[in-house]
Amino acid sequence: MKLVKLFSTQSKINMVIDYIQILILVISSISFVNCFIVFLTWNIVKSETNYSDEKISILIPARNEESKIIKCISKCLNQSERIEEIIVYDDNSDDNTFSIVKELSNSNPIIKVIKGKILPQGWSGKNHACFELSKLAKSKWLLFIDADTELLPNSIPSLMKKTQDGFTFISAWPKIQMKSFSEKLMMPLLNFVVFTFYPTLINKFSNKSSLGLAHGACILVNKDIYKEIGGHSSVKEEIFEDTLLARKWRESGYRSICINGMNIIQVRMYESLSEIWKGFEKNAFLAFKNPLNFFLFQILHIFIFNLPVILIPLTLFLYEKLFLTLISGIIILLIRLLLSIKFKHPIWSIFLHPIPEIFFTLLSFSAWIKFSFGNGITWKNRTYKKSNE
Repeated sequence: MKLVKLFSTQSKINMVIDYIQILILVISSISFVNCFIVFLTWNIVKSETNYSDEKISILIPARNEESKIIKCISKCLNQSERIEEIIVYDDNSDDNTFSIVKELSNSNPIIKVIKGKILPQGWSGKNHACFELSKLAKSKWLLFIDADTELLPNSIPSLMKKTQDGFTFISAWPKIQMKSFSEKLMMPLLNFVVFTFYPTLINKFSNKSSLGLAHGACILVNKDIYKEIGGHSSVKEEIFEDTLLARKWRESGYRSICINGMNIIQVRMYESLSEIWKGFEKNAFLAFKNPLNFFLFQILHIFIFNLPVILIPLTLFLYEKLFLTLISGIIILLIRLLLSIKFKHPIWSIFLHPIPEIFFTLLSFSAWIKFSFGNGITWKNRTYKKSNE
């Protein structure tokens, strides 16, 4: 009798394991199909050499960017006659950012630098800087870029070309520069997280607000519409402001698009492991509307996108019981391969996939603890709390 009960219990456990494996396989397969569509259809934007005579204001929020600002501005100047002005908002930097840009402005009249005000309560630093910059800009079109952004040749006419299709908010997803080992290992996970489920093909034909996507390194907007919807003041507390602004744009009835801009813009987001941790930690919890979505996302990545890869060696010994897990693990590595080819990531990083996944899980829970039970996250010598008080 005991043997019968034991056999029945074991059968139920095996059945549960099988169901879990099927679920993991289904979700990973859906993700693979989506990534395959991204691979085939989300092509780099066509490089335009001469599209519009309209002038553009380039607006650069900068806080402690003395090592990057000169290169950023020099790349902007290469866009030549299409730029009416380059305005840098020095957001109370602790370094020489202001003096460096001031010196550049003395030799080139289109470069302007503004000494920032004290950050008002209820604002994140970048959002306040961008909003103040928009008040000073003269042009009809505003191009917000980060201080670590590098505009490549023909970037501005290529962006402006999209306005012909009725888009008044255009963001370019950049090529992510990776130089150190830690960058090459960790940074590919950003594109993995975004494009495993983001439907780029559907987004080409839909202006649904929930599909709004943007990368803060490069956002071109129509100034009149920006003012109408409140611009960065409409997302003033948000750390995840770029995509939320794209969604508000769509909610207001205007068209936005995020293009594959790897050939017109590049950015080196972080330069060390500690910078990567701090940079992603500030967004890892606040990117979600509520804790439930946050935990569901963590469960998805732990059990769907990481565990099957970790278990691949074990599945070779328990082939019959864990065959579906083996297939799921292979599918996830194939997803990494597709994205590595698409976004020019190092191929070897695919085989170390569990490491950045674990890294991302740890920093995500660190962010949750700090925002929920601690004093918030410190970024560029400013502390942000959940309510950004």
